[in-house]
Amino acid sequence: MNLALSDEQAMVRDMVRRFLADRYDATTMAKGPMSPDDWRALGELGLFALLTPEQAGGLGGGAAEVMIVSEEMGRALAITPLAEAILLCGRAIAGSAAAEEWGDRLMQGNALLAFATGGALVDGRLRGTAAIVRDGMDADAFVVETEAGALMLVDGQDSGVRRTPVRLVDGSMAAHVRFDAVQAQPLTVPAGMWAEAQALAGLSIVAELVGAMATLLDLTVDYVRQRHQFGKPIASFQVVQHRCARMYTWLEQSRSLLLKAALAEEEARFRAVTAARAYIGDAALKLAEEAVQLHGGMGVTDELAVGRGLRRVLLLSRLHGGGIAARAALAA
Repeated sequence: MNLALSDEQAMVRDMVRRFLADRYDATTMAKGPMSPDDWRALGELGLFALLTPEQAGGLGGGAAEVMIVSEEMGRALAITPLAEAILLCGRAIAGSAAAEEWGDRLMQGNALLAFATGGALVDGRLRGTAAIVRDGMDADAFVVETEAGALMLVDGQDSGVRRTPVRLVDGSMAAHVRFDAVQAQPLTVPAGMWAEAQALAGLSIVAELVGAMATLLDLTVDYVRQRHQFGKPIASFQVVQHRCARMYTWLEQSRSLLLKAALAEEEARFRAVTAARAYIGDAALKLAEEAVQLHGGMGVTDELAVGRGLRRVLLLSRLHGGGIAARAALAA
């Protein structure tokens, strides 16, 4: 198992890190979704093309590239639609006629696709509701997984699409979406490709969590070294040292599971990602809570990045059922 990055992978990591460092610091990270201009700039850099399969005109980057990019996004506490828009929806339209209409626009950051679950086909039209669709208010189109498991593409401009805004805990905007007899284009996605898309989207989420954990730990260690009590930095107190050591352990165990999932063979990746989700979601939330507590009362305010980071971790750790759903899937 080779854990070292290739020269090309290191270049991608450094490019994304520099891009995000120019836009986010402790005072701005996790204060709101990435701006459309910055999202398009990432598209112009070729980042989304890298993560798009060759069938859709992309460069066919794999799990390692997904992990590298997503972990950097997590380090900056960047709020983006990467997992659903690029990894799920981008692969759902790959190889279909929809790729001609949406593929290039998606890779360039000029269009946004949102993933929704719910609804059913009735007389050839999609009817029903999809609850809490991330980025659903801004989506130009929806990839919908119906109650029967079919994948459909719905144009967001269809008059039968009704959206109700929902503010999520990290400040991003989702939507309750109702489909009132809308026209839907069937998407034919091989079972193996769809399973891989779901695995990569899950890998992206856990990689973001690991990146966020690293940032929250760094911020906390810096704070306890500077904060004085009884004439000494609180980092000199043994109980604080033990709590920081426990946070470091959670991070390193999570990073190991992330690497194992990213380096797993394709047929074993879905289960490896599920195992990572089963641990990392809970570990990330515990680390974020410790970071807030060690910052004291300021930690829960919007003034500090740790408070905003906690809310970001809370959302990511609960996506797709979180650790509870992952453990149930492993036990099934």
